[in-house]
Amino acid sequence: MSERNMLGKGLDVLSHLVDHPDRPMGVSEVARAVGVPVSTAHRLLATLVRQGWVARTEQGSGYRLGSYVLKAADSVHEAFGFNDIHTVLLNLSDKVRETALLGTLIGGEFIYLDLVHGPGELSVRGSMGQRGPLHATAIGKALLAGLPTVRRNELIDSLDYEKFTRNTIGDAAALRSEVEQVSSRGYSISSDEYEDGVTSIGIGVELDHDPGGHYAICVAAPTQRTAGKTVNRFHDALVTAKKHLKVAGVSPR
Repeated sequence: MSERNMLGKGLDVLSHLVDHPDRPMGVSEVARAVGVPVSTAHRLLATLVRQGWVARTEQGSGYRLGSYVLKAADSVHEAFGFNDIHTVLLNLSDKVRETALLGTLIGGEFIYLDLVHGPGELSVRGSMGQRGPLHATAIGKALLAGLPTVRRNELIDSLDYEKFTRNTIGDAAALRSEVEQVSSRGYSISSDEYEDGVTSIGIGVELDHDPGGHYAICVAAPTQRTAGKTVNRFHDALVTAKKHLKVAGVSPR
C-alpha cells in the first residue's frame, strides 16, 4: 500500500472511531470497517497511538479516541471562533426556550458542530459530532439551499431517502421542490420528518474563516409547542442570531 493510501486509511480509522465514541473497538472490527487486513489495521492503530490520536483501553484489547483529539477540538474552536458562536447559540436558545444547533455539510450528511439544549426534560436532545440526513431535517434542507445549483442537484440525486417517519420526504423530485421553496422564503422547516413529535426551523450561514464552507443554524422543539405564531417567533429569533453571528465571526448567507 502506498504512503498516500496508508494516510487515507489512517484517516478512515480515525473517522470510524470518531463516529463510534461510545465503545472501544478491537483490531478486527476496525479492519473490517475500513477495508484493510488485520495486520494493516495493527500498523495504522499503532501509529495513531504513538501520535496520541488513539489510545488503548486499560485491558489492552480495544482502542478508543486519544487525548490529542481534545487538543485538536480546542484548536478548531479557537480557529473558528466557536466560543463566540456558542454564546450566540446560548442567547438563541434562551430567547426561544428551545434547543439551538449549528451544523455543516459533510459528504451526503450534516454534522452538528455546536448546540445548546433547551431547558426542561421535554427539550429536543442532540450531541456535538452527531450526523444526520439532509432530506429529513431543517438543517439539511437549509444546507442544500445554500449550495450552487449543480452541486445541489447532484447531491439531491445521490441521497438514499431513508424513511424515518411517514412525513419523511421520499424522493429527489420532492426534495428538490422543497429546497426551492426554502431558497425562496429564506428558511427551512422539518415537521415530524426525522423524528415523530419534533419540529425544527433552520437558516443558512457562512463562516468568515471558511468562506467556501456551508453552515446552518436551527431551532428544534417538540411539535406540540410549534403551533400558531411560534414558527414566526423562531424565524425572527434565527434572523437575529444570524446578525449576531456575523459579529462573532460568522456572516449571513
